[in-house]
Amino acid sequence: MASYTRNIQGTPVELTLVEVSPLDVTLDPGNPRIGFSMQQLAQGERNEGACTLLLTSQEDTEALKRSIIASHGVQEPIYLRADGTVAEGNRRVVALRSALEQFPNDDRFATIPAWRIPDDTPESVIQDLLNEVHLGSVRGWAPYERALQMTALISSGLIEEEIGERYRMDTREVRQHLAAVEYMQTHYFPITNDPTDPEHRTKFSYFLEYCKNTKLQAHTGTIPDLKERFARWVRDGRIDTGARVRRLSRVLDSTEATRLLDVIGFAAADEYLAKQHPEEQELYAMLERARARLSMMTVTELVELAASTERQGILTALQDEIARIREAAARLESEE
Repeated sequence: MASYTRNIQGTPVELTLVEVSPLDVTLDPGNPRIGFSMQQLAQGERNEGACTLLLTSQEDTEALKRSIIASHGVQEPIYLRADGTVAEGNRRVVALRSALEQFPNDDRFATIPAWRIPDDTPESVIQDLLNEVHLGSVRGWAPYERALQMTALISSGLIEEEIGERYRMDTREVRQHLAAVEYMQTHYFPITNDPTDPEHRTKFSYFLEYCKNTKLQAHTGTIPDLKERFARWVRDGRIDTGARVRRLSRVLDSTEATRLLDVIGFAAADEYLAKQHPEEQELYAMLERARARLSMMTVTELVELAASTERQGILTALQDEIARIREAAARLESEE
């Protein structure tokens, strides 16, 4: 058996490469891809079958199975705890089991390579190992899953500063990620019809954006139930982009715009604000930028303008068009 010693944050860990049957290993119910979904089940239901079902329901698992079949088996070793529990590579195990079920007599799918972690390895070191694996992997965890991994590192005894070093973040960013995970688990998942739906994980970025936005959070002083309402807006699709989260503070500044968001949707609230604040409308924002730029013309640009009939023609055309529009608006006003 091949082995090598890997330095994990200063701790040497001797990993041994073994070949194991995918049927002889145990899936990890705390895996970040399915951890929260497993927590929604009764203690007695958090078993191998539930892990398999949740991992199989993720659409990329089927694509992974096809890749394994095309590659004649799993090529990249998983990581296995000493007791046979999969530390990293749960989806590969499930995909390989499916391939083996489809081709029961094909030896290519009968075993999977695995790096076995020594029994005396501290949990904090194992979590550091998983962190390193996923930071450098093309199949790295999605943002929500990475944030769950940060939570696991906190549980294993690390402090926020140490996690920041591992994820190349400052302490403030780590706290924001941890806060966003807690927010989703306490306010969002409980109000969804199916908390186990993998689609929910893709909305983590909205909650992270909320936790980053101090102006938005300041509105909790006047809107005490803002966190609950924001979770509902995300659930109902009223907040469905990061840009809308960033603009939400402007909406909440207006009682009417907030009402429109609740009753109709974000687009209606945005349209209302645009009417109240013309500088935010695309046309007038463009005109304001043009006006500001003209006010900062340099002497060189003025010399170029004086010597160029083409440049003067552009300004004259703009002036004429503005005069025409103002006259048309004045006529409409007089007719009313």
